[in-house]
Amino acid sequence: MKKTIFVVALSIAGFIAVWRFEPGPAQNTSAVAEAPPAITAPSTSAAPTTEPTPPSTSADPPAPSTSDAPATRGTANETVTTQGTAESSRYGTVQVQVTFTGARLTAITLLQAPDSGRSLTALPKLQAEAIKAQSADIDTVTGATETSESYKTSLQAAIDARGKQR
Repeated sequence: MKKTIFVVALSIAGFIAVWRFEPGPAQNTSAVAEAPPAITAPSTSAAPTTEPTPPSTSADPPAPSTSDAPATRGTANETVTTQGTAESSRYGTVQVQVTFTGARLTAITLLQAPDSGRSLTALPKLQAEAIKAQSADIDTVTGATETSESYKTSLQAAIDARGKQR
C-alpha cells in the first residue's frame, strides 16, 4: 500500500510538470520575432483576373505604368503588399504583411510576433496553412489558440486591405 501511494504521488507530480511545460525560446528567436523567411506558394500559370478590362481606344498596347504606387486595376502578374492590423493577446502582439501576385497570396511575413511560448512553433504552421488555403480560414493551433486567433485576424485585415486597393 505504501508503494502505491508513492507511485501515484510521483505520477501526479510528473503529470503536473508536463502539463505546465512551456517551450523555451528557439535558438534563433530573432528570426521569429523580427521576420521569419516568407513562405511562398509554388508558382502556377497566371490566373485570369475577374475584373473586366476596359476597352482599348487604340490599336497600340498600353504603356507600362511607371508610378511607384500599386495600380488600381490589377494585372495577372502585379505584386501588391499589404499589412494586417496589430492584434494583441496576453501572449504578445501579432502583425502580418501579405504579398499578393495577381490574385494569389504568395508570401506572408511576420512584422510582430511573440518571442516565447507555444507561438514559436505555432506561427510557422499558421503561415504554411494560410498559404495553402489562400485565405485566413484556417484551423487554430492547439495550445496557441489566442496567438492563432490574433494571427488570423491580422491576416484577414491584410486580405481585406488588398480588396480595398482594387
